[in-house]
Amino acid sequence: MRLRGKLVLHFTSQIFLILMLVIAVLSLSFIFFALRLSESEADAGLAKATSDTFETWVTIDYDNNWHIDDTLKAAVDKQRGWLQILNEKEKTVYSYHLPREIQREYHKEDLVTAFAQKKINKYQVNFWSANLNEKDYVILFGWESKSDTILSYLEKEEKNPSSLSSYKKSTLDFIKKNKGSVYLFNEKGKLLQSIFSDIDYSKGITELELLKYQSKPWNYEHEFSYRRLSATEWLIAATPNPIYNPDHEFNRSIIGLALKIIVLMIGILLFSITIMTLWYSFRFGMPIIHSIKWVVNLSKGRFEEPKNRKGLPRSRNKKGKRKQPYRLFNEVFESMEQLTETLKKDEQDRKKIQATREEWIAGLSHDLKTPLSTIYGYSMMLESPNYEWSKEEISEIGQVMKEKSDYMSQLIEDLNLTYRLKNGALPIKRETVRLVPFLKKVVEEFKRYPFSEGYQVSFESQLEDTKFSIDKGWFRRILENLLANAVKHNEKGTEIKVILEETKQHIVLKIADNGRGMDSETVSKLFNRYYRGTHTKDSTEGSGLGLAISLELVHLHDGCIEVDSRTGHGTEITMEFKKKQ
Repeated sequence: MRLRGKLVLHFTSQIFLILMLVIAVLSLSFIFFALRLSESEADAGLAKATSDTFETWVTIDYDNNWHIDDTLKAAVDKQRGWLQILNEKEKTVYSYHLPREIQREYHKEDLVTAFAQKKINKYQVNFWSANLNEKDYVILFGWESKSDTILSYLEKEEKNPSSLSSYKKSTLDFIKKNKGSVYLFNEKGKLLQSIFSDIDYSKGITELELLKYQSKPWNYEHEFSYRRLSATEWLIAATPNPIYNPDHEFNRSIIGLALKIIVLMIGILLFSITIMTLWYSFRFGMPIIHSIKWVVNLSKGRFEEPKNRKGLPRSRNKKGKRKQPYRLFNEVFESMEQLTETLKKDEQDRKKIQATREEWIAGLSHDLKTPLSTIYGYSMMLESPNYEWSKEEISEIGQVMKEKSDYMSQLIEDLNLTYRLKNGALPIKRETVRLVPFLKKVVEEFKRYPFSEGYQVSFESQLEDTKFSIDKGWFRRILENLLANAVKHNEKGTEIKVILEETKQHIVLKIADNGRGMDSETVSKLFNRYYRGTHTKDSTEGSGLGLAISLELVHLHDGCIEVDSRTGHGTEITMEFKKKQ
């Protein structure tokens, strides 16, 4: 995958992870809120419960078994109440703590009466309809109100309930046992009498306040029940409210929970951002800083990747593999490595060209000095008015000057050629030729040169139709230089053979003679520029660059060259050219 695709995939996955984290936090927050609301509904004695709430509290499995959430059971137990679920036929399908006196089946008239009075026998009743598994059910929650029990007791035990001061001791004990209090009001809501009062009714009470209690009983610290005794008097009984859970406290707890969740979310996001920042600085910062240091090294001429204290590239481990933080930018580092190698090679080529140029200038100035001195000396002699030269002397001087000029011209040409060979600037046009006819022709032409007269030059090969790709001009130059070297360093009568052989992978060309041979020192320096062996017949003959030129031309033809020679046993030069597969 390319770098662009890697980065798109990487950042997309990171954004996806962040979104998943936010969604997870929001989901957990929603669950916390839902649980808190469910607890609030349970704490309020199911007075806040709705049909939707019961659908989450009550479930039916595939075997028609009923499962009631523990929160619902705790709410029922809190008021010491009971739970009854009726199907569409008014029959009980599930019950929890159902008293014996409560019927298991109902007539519609009984349910209508119960719904109207919100009471069954002595029990207060709340009811809901719920849809469970695509079926409708009626849920009844009943509990015994202690305040209503006190009023029922007064109506039964006291002849005159409005005369609080005349209550019997047993009645007072019953009220005290239930932690209750009794209040008598007139029609205007003014307090007339009270027993065990723990509520301040000095300002009186209105029927509206009692209606408020019935609509939101969880907001009141006491549970109330009342009876009209006459047109001018009514009685109220109050007991501690087991479902006291005022809205302001609930709202405060909800706000506190919301703040905690917000703080938690901010903390989680800040922690995640911090971790991601550190991770990004490690994942992206290190490779980028490493790349910048690498570029700085290149700008300063240090063509290598920045290394650690152990001398290893920072982007690789001990095994040479790319480290994890750097793998994302693998394409960049591969390009940087190629650039480094290219710049290193260019620098080496530049130094090589500079050294070759200096060598060329030094060699040229050195080798031109002697012939120029000769030409200069003869020109001074010809210019001198103190001596008159004969025609024969002038011709002889002119001949010497011409030879020195030809030598200088050849020297400059060979120096130019070696300069181009060293720097890979020599054009070469290879074509496939039949080697046997080509080499025979070169050898025959060489034998016709005047300086090869007296030498036995021959060509040998058992091959017939061997073909090889060569540049004809430069390959001829190789052969002629090596043959000329054999002639130059041996006496007349020496046998010089050109031998062509072939293997599966190479074309083998040998130049062998039975002449003087060479010592090991001469062999080691044979292809050096300007080196002339100790047996050269004329120290001024040739430029001294012929064998060096031959070596470079052999390399251009994908070949290598070896010399085998011993003093007094002749010389054999072997060239191997690799065949193209």
